[in-house]
Amino acid sequence: MAGEHQAMAALWLWLAVLTLATTLSSACPNCFKNFKSTYCPIPFTPEEQTYSLKLSNYKNAEESALTYQCHHLAPQMYFTHHQGCNFSTVQYVAFQRCPLPNVSFSEIFTQLGVHPEKILEMTFKNIGTRKDLELKTWHLDGLVNLQILQLKHNLFTSLHPDVLKATPNLEHFLFSQNAMPALPEALFAHTPKLKTINLLNNKFESIPENIFFNLSNLTVLRLYGNNLKEINPKLFTNTPMVSKLELSFNGITNVTSDTFKYLPKLQHLFMKFNDIESLPPDLFHNCPELQSFHIHYNKLQSLPSELFSKSKNISDLDFDKNEIKEIPEELFHGQENLTILMMQQNVLKNIPDGAFKDLTNLEKLSLQNNPIKSLPPGSFDHQHKMKILNLANTSLTDLPDKIFKNCESLVEIDLSNNHLSELKSTVFPHPATALSILKLNRNSLSLSPRTSEPQARQILVEQFPFSDQVNLTYLFLQSNRIQNIPHALRNLKKLKHLDLKNNSIEYLDYYGFLFSSDTTADPSDAPWANLQELPQALPSQVIKIELKDNPLICDCSLYNFALWLQGKISEGDVQLNVVDKADVKCSMPDDKSVQKFVMTVDLSTLVCNREECPTSCTCITRPHDNMFFMECIQQRLQAIPPLKAYLPLGDYSVTLNLKNNFIASLEGLQSPEYSNVVNLTVAHNALKFINESYLPRRLKALDLSGNALIHSSKSLIAFLNVTNPTLSLSGNPWVCDCQLLDLYNFLRDPLRKMADSHPIMCDNSEPLLSLTEEQLCPTIQQPMVVVTIASTTVFLVLFFVLGTVSVYKYQQNIKVWLYTHQMCLWIIAKEEADKKKYDAFISYSNQDEEYVNNVLVPGLESGEPKYRACLHYRDWVAGDYIQNQINQSIEDSHRTIVILSSSFIENVWGQIEFKTAHSKALKEKSKNIIVIVLGQVPPASEMDEELKLYLSTRTYLQSDHPRFWENLRYAMPHPQEFLYKKRRKTKKIEGLQMVQANGKAGS
Repeated sequence: MAGEHQAMAALWLWLAVLTLATTLSSACPNCFKNFKSTYCPIPFTPEEQTYSLKLSNYKNAEESALTYQCHHLAPQMYFTHHQGCNFSTVQYVAFQRCPLPNVSFSEIFTQLGVHPEKILEMTFKNIGTRKDLELKTWHLDGLVNLQILQLKHNLFTSLHPDVLKATPNLEHFLFSQNAMPALPEALFAHTPKLKTINLLNNKFESIPENIFFNLSNLTVLRLYGNNLKEINPKLFTNTPMVSKLELSFNGITNVTSDTFKYLPKLQHLFMKFNDIESLPPDLFHNCPELQSFHIHYNKLQSLPSELFSKSKNISDLDFDKNEIKEIPEELFHGQENLTILMMQQNVLKNIPDGAFKDLTNLEKLSLQNNPIKSLPPGSFDHQHKMKILNLANTSLTDLPDKIFKNCESLVEIDLSNNHLSELKSTVFPHPATALSILKLNRNSLSLSPRTSEPQARQILVEQFPFSDQVNLTYLFLQSNRIQNIPHALRNLKKLKHLDLKNNSIEYLDYYGFLFSSDTTADPSDAPWANLQELPQALPSQVIKIELKDNPLICDCSLYNFALWLQGKISEGDVQLNVVDKADVKCSMPDDKSVQKFVMTVDLSTLVCNREECPTSCTCITRPHDNMFFMECIQQRLQAIPPLKAYLPLGDYSVTLNLKNNFIASLEGLQSPEYSNVVNLTVAHNALKFINESYLPRRLKALDLSGNALIHSSKSLIAFLNVTNPTLSLSGNPWVCDCQLLDLYNFLRDPLRKMADSHPIMCDNSEPLLSLTEEQLCPTIQQPMVVVTIASTTVFLVLFFVLGTVSVYKYQQNIKVWLYTHQMCLWIIAKEEADKKKYDAFISYSNQDEEYVNNVLVPGLESGEPKYRACLHYRDWVAGDYIQNQINQSIEDSHRTIVILSSSFIENVWGQIEFKTAHSKALKEKSKNIIVIVLGQVPPASEMDEELKLYLSTRTYLQSDHPRFWENLRYAMPHPQEFLYKKRRKTKKIEGLQMVQANGKAGS
């Protein structure tokens, strides 16, 4: 193994040497190329690992830039390993973290193979790691063609007046991050070609008056970030070509009429972050070419109306964050070229009429953070080209009609943080509109009609303020008073993001989400109370929702949403993407302080109280198991209360609790309106006898405790044996005698489900189940003679009964055998009650389609008799509602065949088909459902309660059973005409055989 490792290491070393050899730069033996750059590493020795070289492309010239980077503690520059190199193509050099050399830069360049006369640009950047640097006059000797010099982060404390004497062709000079209170007056005396001077972030307190003498080519002057308190007008006497002047971050307190007197070509002026309190009216009278003026973050309180009267080319003005109280009416007159006007965070209270009338090319206007209470009508009538308008955080309470009507180019309006309570559709651009972003956060908008009528809760489309804004893409309505999502939002076909955080929405109707497939709804912080309609959105709908920090209520209205969020419903017609689903909480209805995560909330706890309920009763719906609860406890009832008027729509099971009343009879429960009662509590009433014919047939739990019951009938026990509900029978004065023997034996069955918390007691205080049969019924112990006679009688009866029972027990198999062998068909003939179009409707999952099409249907539609099967893909009418077609198919068929498999359990439509067929069977008291188990019987935990109950009380067919087809054909309809046809055919055959026999006898 070690040998293999050594061999691999040798191979990699050889490859590395080969790669290095092929990438060595021809410019220097110790350098190698890597992609677009050439690197020149040095040996890793402590005394020499002080610098690195990098050769790269710059300004479209190959290998034209050389970067020399020193170790930050290197005492001097080293060139030991790179002397004799040929870097003749280099024109741009940068030194980083290096000490100033003891020789001129041109000598260093010569040692590195760089031609000093070719150097056009040089940067020396120490990053402030050395404080003893002093640039000498001879440092720049030999750089006669240098055009750009940058001295950054060096902390120079002084400069010699002739330091630039050796660079007569210098055009751009940058001197920043130093520590000099002033510059020498003759610094630029030898650089007449300078075009750009950047003196940034130094500590200059003043600039020498004649420092820019004879710089007639200077166009850009930046004095950004110094300590200049005032600007001497004579500073610009000899710089008539300056077009861009940067004076920001200086602490300037005052400007005069002459400050820019000698700058006739000035186009861009920046005076941000100073302490200027006022501007003279004629400040720019000698600046006719002025295009932009930025003076935000100063202390201006007013603006002279004549400020720009001589400057008609202005396109960009920024007065943000000052203390301006008003806009002079004449300030912007004639400024047709102005495209950007920023005046946010001042103290403007009103806008003069016609203030913006000449700003016909204005594209962006910001008046944010001003206490403006109203806008004059027609304020923006001339802003046809305006694209962005910011009126956020003002004090607007209303908007004049048609205020934005002519702003057909307006893309974004920000009206957030105002006091708007109503918006009219005529406010916005119309008929042409480009409005895409509308911000109305933190207002008092309701977007509802001003009426208390319930039917008028939804604002009409024609009243909706955004109805005509067909390009609206982002709509922000956070923190308003919206109670309903307007249906009119559906007309905004391009809407992608809707922000409804912190509103008063109590009912979330899915119609509010029928936007385009990319719509994002953000109803965060809104007190939703009803989300149950949401999953019914149109097909292919994509809804992105943010619901964090909303006071959602943990009730039945949240059920479908919680079901979806917990992944217990597969994606169907609507796809939900809840971005913050792990943080979504809901509050319990009875205690808002108790919150639960919707992702983990127990779905069975999501219930709702119904207003439609008998007086003093409580009615509750629980969608988790489609259960309706009606509790009428201790209401002095003497009879079963009516139920039909209070039942919710849909297929609900019913839990009826009538505890602590005076009900003496269960009469009335046999009415169809109680047919869905599955849990019945009549504990602590006045019942003395139970008539089982009154009891609903779907009972799963029956509480008869605390009544006056003394005996039970055989018919009641028979009913309980069939339905097998969970029973509560304690607290009754049971008379423990022979009449109670049936109940006694019934209760002794260990499979019985009892819910009594106390034992069932006899009226003599003995526990019923502690007695023996002989103790309960002494007549069992009669003399032997009686026993003998009884034994003989029993033997005879037993013989007869056994025969009868055997026939009865195996009658199904007997009938199947007779039907299969076409014998005694009259015994098993069944004439259906009416003629149907189909013999069987087949309900199955799409995953089981191969079995249905290739096995089941061919087996039914061939052979004798031939059955007619109804299949959804073959016999349904295209375009009709699925639920209607299910109902019609079951109605038109004698039987419903259910193909039960794991995939069927997960199929929603299959469940609906079974429930519809089962409901029909219960109503008609027929056995028209045939269940065929395909493979293994699915686990009971995955089944619907109704299907589970059905399988526990009915037999079903196994598809792999040897006698499957015999049993299936027997379960299908047996038409009389088929049986008679068989009988006639048999008689005909027998007649022919007799004739043939007679013929043979005669011969």
